[in-house]
Amino acid sequence: MKCELKKIEELSGKRTSVYSILIDNSEQTLFDIFIEENKSSHLSEIEDIVQRLKTIGTKTGAREQFFKLHEGCPGDGVCALFDLPEKNLRLYCIRYNTQIIIIGGGGIKHVRALQHDSKLTKENYLLRELSKQITERIKEKDIRFIIDGNDFEGDFEFNLHID
Repeated sequence: MKCELKKIEELSGKRTSVYSILIDNSEQTLFDIFIEENKSSHLSEIEDIVQRLKTIGTKTGAREQFFKLHEGCPGDGVCALFDLPEKNLRLYCIRYNTQIIIIGGGGIKHVRALQHDSKLTKENYLLRELSKQITERIKEKDIRFIIDGNDFEGDFEFNLHID
């Protein structure tokens, strides 16, 4: 599957740049799809997540306490953002320190382990694969952190191989 990173200007700010993912030339990012899928049943949580992302972008940066860390493989930066810890709506992300986050998709977590939910597993594993490819491109200098560390530049098109 082809995907491309797209910066979300309305969520990004001086503290953190926020990106999402376009799949196979879609006009909607995974974050747009996440909102559409959950707004009718979890509108207040969606509003809280959007407000949290705006605050992260403009005021606080992507602090660890806003995320459930270690949702992927060791070192890949995959984590989950939620509005409050006792809520079940999860948005999977890749966090690069406090300056850059890539938001993917997610959903309602009704199970203890994400592997017991096919939708959450799919959303999470997509970010794991993307993280691997971004890491490789950073090593090869095909993607670089801009001087202030608050943004990326480089080749943002990927071919993901997800089972």
